[in-house]
Amino acid sequence: MKDRSINQKLFLTYVLLIIVPLIFISLISYYYSISFLEGRIVNSFTELNRQMITNTDAFLQNMLRTSGAPFYDQELLAILAKDYDSYEYPVYEKAKDYKFVNDSFFRNILLFNDDIDSLVIYPNNNDVAYRKGYQVIYNYEYKPDEEEWFRYIVSKEGAPVVVGLHPEKQVSSSERYVLTVGRVIVDPTTNRKLGVFLIHIRENALQKLYQGLKSGPEAEQIIVDENGAILFSTHTGEVDEQFQAALSRYPSGTFNPASLEGSEKYYIVHNASQVSGWQFYTVIHKDKLFHEVYSIRNFIAMIVVILIVVAFIVAYLVSRSISNPIMKLSRMMKKVEQGNFNVTVDVKSGDEVGRLSRSFNAMTSEIKSLIGRIKEEEGRKRSAELNALQTQINPHFIYNTLSVVKWMAQAQMADNITETLDSFIRLLTFSTQNTQQFVSIEEEISFIKNYVSLLQLRYFNTFEAEYDIAEEVLNYRTLKFIVQPFVENAVFHGFAAGNPVKYRLIVSVRQKGGAVEFTIRDNGAGMSEAQIRRLSKESGKGKKGMNSIGVRNVTERIGLHFGPAFGVNIDSSPGEGTVVAIRIPVLAHADSPREKEG
Repeated sequence: MKDRSINQKLFLTYVLLIIVPLIFISLISYYYSISFLEGRIVNSFTELNRQMITNTDAFLQNMLRTSGAPFYDQELLAILAKDYDSYEYPVYEKAKDYKFVNDSFFRNILLFNDDIDSLVIYPNNNDVAYRKGYQVIYNYEYKPDEEEWFRYIVSKEGAPVVVGLHPEKQVSSSERYVLTVGRVIVDPTTNRKLGVFLIHIRENALQKLYQGLKSGPEAEQIIVDENGAILFSTHTGEVDEQFQAALSRYPSGTFNPASLEGSEKYYIVHNASQVSGWQFYTVIHKDKLFHEVYSIRNFIAMIVVILIVVAFIVAYLVSRSISNPIMKLSRMMKKVEQGNFNVTVDVKSGDEVGRLSRSFNAMTSEIKSLIGRIKEEEGRKRSAELNALQTQINPHFIYNTLSVVKWMAQAQMADNITETLDSFIRLLTFSTQNTQQFVSIEEEISFIKNYVSLLQLRYFNTFEAEYDIAEEVLNYRTLKFIVQPFVENAVFHGFAAGNPVKYRLIVSVRQKGGAVEFTIRDNGAGMSEAQIRRLSKESGKGKKGMNSIGVRNVTERIGLHFGPAFGVNIDSSPGEGTVVAIRIPVLAHADSPREKEG
């Protein structure tokens, strides 16, 4: 991004901040809505499936309870337990029992349940079955024990069994499909099998059970029995078919019936009945279910595309409106960079770029004015330099002249004058020739000794000076002129004239840990707290001493170079003298250069 133009940066910024979030929010909203709707719909149809199972199980539970009626009818159990061969008139006895079973036992069951197609009891003591229904004939050639479902009922030995859709061939004039609930009748006292009781339920019983079901065109309900036959379907014409055959009307590969996974076009909701073992399926067509949602999606997509196009156009126009004045201003700046200051920018706006352009015009105008003034001042400066050169005295001329005076004093045996000039020359050399901020401690102490020597001559040796300098600190470096202001203050202000006390000035330098400490001690008049504060604030300007370096100057220079951990501490009391401690870090300095006398 850093190498792109402002126009491109602004355009990309608008795209990232407007268009990308717009697309992102639209997609997230759409997919979240679809996901939420899908969850609600799947949950709704899952609940519908469970309700269908509940209704079916309740219906079958009623039939299963009905199948237990023979166990509560002692007369029926007695009939089924008879040995007709022991009777004198077995045919009469069979006819009488048949009439009882049909007119009494079967009639009571059919009276309270319209969904039963027929009732059949296959007794073990009689070759002819008891039967009653709405189309009751008797197919003497049909043997139920040849049917797999019948053998399954017999194998359960008294437990009730629900049989899915199968053709009924015993008591019907034509083959038709029924549902069956059956069980073996067992004598509760002897545990002897007396026969098999079958309740045949009409094929349309489930259709009547779910006739109020309105799932809409977007979903289909299918109930499949234990053999894979369709018992109920909202899709007409599928009852009696195999479930696998019914699946053929769905496009191949849309979903896997084995795992019942959905696909891009369908949702599959699947539950199983715990009573009958039947499978309940709901196939939801996504295209039909989300038809209106897809219409809304397409409309929103069209709106988003229009907004994106508008956003692109607006982003382009806005970025151009911002970048063009900046590019124009940049071209004018290049001309200024090339030395052409006679350029101005035409300002047409009052925004930041317009204010920047006006500032640029003012700047170029000011630069032209400054160039003129600089040329004029350079002329005056050169004239002043020429005049200064004409009146300048070479420092070496001063040193040489003082040396001649010193030789003349030596010739006339004036030793005091010779020593004074010697000290003054070394002091002048240190002050003028050495322009570095840092000098060795040895050089600084040598300068102080020369300075104190001159002061002693000036004050007629009214004070004594002592020096206690540790040998290991001589080659360390220090800031220049940090001791002189305190020595000067001690002599000028601490040593009062006419006092009979012999004044002493002691200068010591010691290394303490990682620091070097200068100590200037005197036994002069001392100072009060107010005087110490005033002294710490004085800059040294206007003093009549050797230079204008004051106590505050030393403190500020030490703080500037070494930080707040180092500095100056003044301890004094009136009449008790003064002790000044200057603390700086250890600065190693090997082979320190020495200044030669001029």
